[in-house]
Amino acid sequence: MIKQQVRVVNSTGLHARPAAALVKIVKKYESSLTLVSHDKTIPVKGMMSVLGAGVKGNSMIELICDGPDESDFMMELKRAFADGFGEPS
Repeated sequence: MIKQQVRVVNSTGLHARPAAALVKIVKKYESSLTLVSHDKTIPVKGMMSVLGAGVKGNSMIELICDGPDESDFMMELKRAFADGFGEPS
């Protein structure tokens, strides 16, 4: 299990486009992803779980990857969050 704090650099938070990009990454890996935001723990299974988390822009969240490919998974997630999922910040 790997835990990492990341900043959501998107000014509008994890809305539809970045949520869809996040789910696309999740589906590539065998490991599971759990998102912790404002004391809410959300297992990321699909887009609705990401949108339901209500993650605001410029906030800090914790990502928890657990599984056989967790290191590669976390590296890709950190890059995607740092890049704002390809959107302007």
